[in-house]
Amino acid sequence: MAQYQALIFLSLILLVAGNDCIWDTSTSFPDISPLMLDSDLEMILPVMEGETSIVKVAEGSNITLVCPGSSINAIQLVSAVATCIGDTQVRINDKTYSLKELGCLKTPKPSIKKKVGNCGVDGTDELHAIGFKIAPFVFYELVRVCFDGTAQTTLYTDHVLRGAHIAAKEVTPGRPGFKTGSGFFSVSMSRIYTKKSQLALMVKLLGSETLASTIINGRKQLYFSKGHMSPDADFVTEALQDATYFYINALPQWQAFNNGNWKQLEFATRTLAEEMGSDLRIYSGGWGVLQLPDVNNNPVDIYLGLTDGEQVVPAPALTWKVVHDEKTGRAVAIIGVNNPHITSIPDTICPNICKSLEWVTFAVTELEDGYTYCCTVDDLRKAVPYVPDIGTVKLLASPTSGCRK
Repeated sequence: MAQYQALIFLSLILLVAGNDCIWDTSTSFPDISPLMLDSDLEMILPVMEGETSIVKVAEGSNITLVCPGSSINAIQLVSAVATCIGDTQVRINDKTYSLKELGCLKTPKPSIKKKVGNCGVDGTDELHAIGFKIAPFVFYELVRVCFDGTAQTTLYTDHVLRGAHIAAKEVTPGRPGFKTGSGFFSVSMSRIYTKKSQLALMVKLLGSETLASTIINGRKQLYFSKGHMSPDADFVTEALQDATYFYINALPQWQAFNNGNWKQLEFATRTLAEEMGSDLRIYSGGWGVLQLPDVNNNPVDIYLGLTDGEQVVPAPALTWKVVHDEKTGRAVAIIGVNNPHITSIPDTICPNICKSLEWVTFAVTELEDGYTYCCTVDDLRKAVPYVPDIGTVKLLASPTSGCRK
């Protein structure tokens, strides 16, 4: 009997110990990490275990390692299938490697896959995907973008915020420059986002240098910045964060708003996802065209891409987010007014329900930070017809499932 109990105890020890691959991302990862995908070609992401960010893979599992745009250091291939053999070791073609040996020569290169579907009102606009080419005929989609090619503006983006992993995200000091992609814009995007260009544009549109200098003022964060729709901080690894830096993933937002309530909304959304520990699907987009009064107090539409022959790249009047918990069938819409120059509370395009949301606790009524309000998704869709139809949902009022309708 004692022998039998000892055998059970030993079996339990072996079961608990196991021999899975466990990598501490701060000590066991290479300097430039490859993309890591499981057998379903889903991204393998770190989680927090205590104070440590780790990646854990079961012994015997296959991992696809990919370095889009470069190659894997030790084997000089763009991609390889590695098998976990335990601890921090993997096997590729009968040879054993540590993960540290399998870094990329260069940062994984993101790209855009064009025309993956249709979107917008009556399906007249096009969906494009930002992500990575991981094999000749396989593309990993990170962000989907609904793009209006006529106005040269993004209607909305679509991505998933990984609540179980976001606490383990990499924090890096540098940011890449925004990439244009091909065939989207007819104007220089890097130029129209300069303060010099924006000041000259306002002089032309508003008819007064004095007025223009009050509208564009860098010291007061009064200029148009590249407002991330699917923000880098919603993604876990450095490669995924860097992939968000395409101009089709940005809309012109006043910096005071972008660095104000829009940023607070992003923080709140990530906190919500982390508290829930589950995935949230996030749609982010713009609506309308911002108008400013000219020297004669007449409203003027603001297009950053204004030339003699066209008006493109409009500054949106509003930017919005739909936060959707697909697992529990709950969602809500948050809308921000993209105009820090307003002096009174503006009209809303749908009934404001912010007081019903436990997780929206920032100063939504601050005009200079971007006046913000909340609506049901149905009410937003009545005002903004290209907001995706997510079906019948309850209100995402709190992290818990027992929320108010």
